[in-house]
Amino acid sequence: MTSDQIETAKADTKKVVADIGNKVAYAKADIKVNAEKAKADVENKVAHAKADAEKARAEIGKKMNDVLKSTMENINSHQYL
Repeated sequence: MTSDQIETAKADTKKVVADIGNKVAYAKADIKVNAEKAKADVENKVAHAKADAEKARAEIGKKMNDVLKSTMENINSHQYL
């Protein structure tokens, strides 16, 4: 191998190593973006689940109060019979 061939091989090797480094950097960036998106999606779903649970709890409480009120009205209406 001549000196020129060695220098060409070194330059080609440096280019390949730089290309690999760029591809790795892009892959890392893509992974980070995908992970952040997945985290945001999970947090959004958790927030919706919490809101749904609160709504259900409020509906159950209202129904319990309605039943209690109706029961008390029935008891009170029968006391005077």
